[in-house]
Amino acid sequence: PHPSASSRDVSPARQRTSGVMRLTKLVLTLLLLGLAGQAACQEDDYGEDDFGGGGGYGEEEEEEDPPPAPAGDGAARELSSVADLEAFMDDNDASVVGAFLEKEMPDPAAVMPEDWDEDEDGTWEAPVVTNPELAAFNSIASSLYNYRFAFSAAPDVLAKLKSKTGGLYLYRSPKFLSAEHGDKPRERFPSTKLSESAVRNWLNSKAQPLVGLYSSSTKERYSGATLVVFFNLDFAKNAKGVSYVLKRARKAAAKLKGKLAVAVASSTDLSYELGDYGLPTDKPNTILMGISAGGQYYAPADGAAAFSGDTMSEFARAFLAGELTPYEKPEPEPAAGGGDEDLSDSDDDYGGGDEDDEYKDEA
Repeated sequence: PHPSASSRDVSPARQRTSGVMRLTKLVLTLLLLGLAGQAACQEDDYGEDDFGGGGGYGEEEEEEDPPPAPAGDGAARELSSVADLEAFMDDNDASVVGAFLEKEMPDPAAVMPEDWDEDEDGTWEAPVVTNPELAAFNSIASSLYNYRFAFSAAPDVLAKLKSKTGGLYLYRSPKFLSAEHGDKPRERFPSTKLSESAVRNWLNSKAQPLVGLYSSSTKERYSGATLVVFFNLDFAKNAKGVSYVLKRARKAAAKLKGKLAVAVASSTDLSYELGDYGLPTDKPNTILMGISAGGQYYAPADGAAAFSGDTMSEFARAFLAGELTPYEKPEPEPAAGGGDEDLSDSDDDYGGGDEDDEYKDEA
């Protein structure tokens, strides 16, 4: 069909106006799309972080529970079998084991509602809760993180523990235990009621054998003066060396009981402490000795003397007789090029001064 007369008569000016309007609409549409995209990006920035968690300006997603922490840092491990028990106790440090007849039980504090009707509501039963004794045990374990805790309600584990009524047991490390010198393999907490302070005091007084491990997690158990032997404490790679030191340390400790505690430590693990005694830190294969007492540190008067039962006994005697002087660390030397310098113009040297003040004003 032929175009109508009205369409043929449209002026060039009106055509230009129509084109400008179409172009304006297109520009506005593109601007709106751009703003919408920017808003969506901002929502993504604040809605979810790089670690999968919720942002700070919206509703946070529920986080998953973290995996249970390993024993020794505040978490009590559950022992499901005798094999678990034996593996747990085969350690350089003491093992604390809680034995419970059941993990869960009817809430002993629950009371049946007064208007409970057995015909309508059925037989009343108390809600099942965690055994209150186990809950108290777990709370204590989370506080005393320098000890290794485990628990069990498995019948075969309780039979291995010879625990008919449950209880709290301390097993000293089999690697440092010496029945010859009177060390008992285990102790039982003397009460059925557990409290953090009572358990802490009991463990601190009972956990260490005659000659035990001195480490970052056990040092607080040695509250009095302690003679520490630093050496290559590796039962696998230095078995004969460990046996040699332990035999002589136990012989000396038996005579010093009640006067001076004796312990052994890894010179590698506690290398950062050797400097407190004035001992060399670059001789990991040398047997060294030091005494810690009331925040002061002592080394043998003849630091070059080789370790032996006699030198150890003489070191202890000299300390108890007051013949030793505590080691004092020398003051650190000033850095090269140090000294009293006028730092009044240091701001200018690094671009500070008035420009910084102007920047602060603007901020």
